[in-house]
Amino acid sequence: MSFTFVRRLDCADFEIVGKYDRPVIADWNTFYAAQAGASAALAGLVFVALSINLRQILAHPELLPGRAGEAVIMMVQPVFVALVILIPNQSMRTLGVEMLLLGGIAFGIVNLILWLAFEPSRERETREFVLRVSMAELALLPTIIGGALLVNGSATGLDWQAFGVLMCLAVGITTAWVLLVEILR
Repeated sequence: MSFTFVRRLDCADFEIVGKYDRPVIADWNTFYAAQAGASAALAGLVFVALSINLRQILAHPELLPGRAGEAVIMMVQPVFVALVILIPNQSMRTLGVEMLLLGGIAFGIVNLILWLAFEPSRERETREFVLRVSMAELALLPTIIGGALLVNGSATGLDWQAFGVLMCLAVGITTAWVLLVEILR
């Protein structure tokens, strides 16, 4: 004998965006709760790393303080996005707008940092700077793309954001490594 469990949804109060948008977002709650906790812990470690090598970082004002800012943004942006996603009873459209704002702000600040670092980076290998820019863009654009998809009613925006958070963590950890270990070479 087998039982089938059916989840009944009362869709009368959902917005025009789609009658299944809130349950879809709810399916991601565990992932985003873990994302918020992991990202916050890693952001704390980045702050520790920065405080350990603060003298060395400030000794190179043209490059390293901006790199430190990138690391912090890469770790903190996923925390804010996860917390916004975990806000209960919001539509996909609302969540999409919030993700667009958070992603756009992080993208703008990081690109300003990269733009300011361009001239001082000319003394180093070009591929280093190209890799740095490429990784930053690859980490931050998925949140913007995901927000746009959610605004248009597509739940695949959450998939894009999940990829983006993994990239943010990878880039943030790599940048923290540079600021903690590579700076001492």
